[in-house]
Amino acid sequence: MLIAKDKFIGLETVAHLCTGGESPMLKSHHDRLGQFLADKALGEEARARFEATQARCKQKTAVLLHANPEDITFLSSASDGVNLVAHALDWQSGDNVVIVDVEFPSDVLPWAKLQAKGVEVRVVRHQNWYTSLDAIAAQIDERTRVVNVSLVSYFTGQRLPIKALSELVRSSNALLLVDATHAAGSIDVAASYADVLLSSCYKWLLGVHGTAVFYWNRDRLPNLMPPFVGWNTSATLSGWQDPTAFTPRPDADRFIPGNPSFISLYILENALDHILAVGADAIEAHNLHLSGLVYDGVAKTGWEVMTPAVAAERAGNVCFMVPDIAGFMARLEAQGVMVWGGYGGVNRIRVSTHLYNTEEDVARFLAAL
Repeated sequence: MLIAKDKFIGLETVAHLCTGGESPMLKSHHDRLGQFLADKALGEEARARFEATQARCKQKTAVLLHANPEDITFLSSASDGVNLVAHALDWQSGDNVVIVDVEFPSDVLPWAKLQAKGVEVRVVRHQNWYTSLDAIAAQIDERTRVVNVSLVSYFTGQRLPIKALSELVRSSNALLLVDATHAAGSIDVAASYADVLLSSCYKWLLGVHGTAVFYWNRDRLPNLMPPFVGWNTSATLSGWQDPTAFTPRPDADRFIPGNPSFISLYILENALDHILAVGADAIEAHNLHLSGLVYDGVAKTGWEVMTPAVAAERAGNVCFMVPDIAGFMARLEAQGVMVWGGYGGVNRIRVSTHLYNTEEDVARFLAAL
């Protein structure tokens, strides 16, 4: 393991293999919560401390994603990020968006709503649970405005090659919107291959609900304007003399109408400190090693494995089908093994390995099979 289990809450007796749904919490988050509550009582100084924490989170997230801190901001959820892009662009009837059929609803439904404006949603179909770049390329044409994909699939565990994907999309006029929720914190991610990249923070980043990373590639999209505005989106606060004056901020904070979830950022900063201390390369190598053991063990059972075998095409998730998901989950839980169940009535199991997991956790899971 890369961080000892005793640094986390609730890992004493279980094999926690469900980070893809919810990660366990660091015990040191208690201290950060206490610090937030203490700072909150300080009046105007409280706001200064909140904003300092926000700035440090941007710096540390930028290090993790190999990005510029001014290109990073924090929305309330990854879903907000997809909706932001959907509302920020000027759509014309006949435009189209490319998505994948095994995508999470947050990366689908905002585009589906645009169909009322005459925007076509083009769905890339998987083959044996595998999404190929050729299949994505076949859906892109001169009217494609956005290609929205997950870097690592929540449903199948497949990892797309972000560099090759970026080159493919940028050979057209489309924008690449990457959901890195199952990648950031699990593998090394370079955000600049995307035009917009977002990630939830309550999974692999060891944070909580209420904040999500939003990366804006200002070199590629310098004129992207906020579709929703508030006091925080303006470079300066308008006064009573001209209350309608508005100049958008030059950095990614232009996309936050009001205050972010400061309490969530206190926790995220602590999580980032732990992740950066280990290093993205070391975490990726660890997760690929353990997920490889999971893959090999599950493959031997004869159940249908959905995740690619090749290490470069997976991350921390291994997904497979079982005939009776309720019974399967109950029997695993009875043996102290925690995995994540199906979605939408599908008998899919997802096993997630992260930096607090060990070979012993994997062996415990495989023995329970």
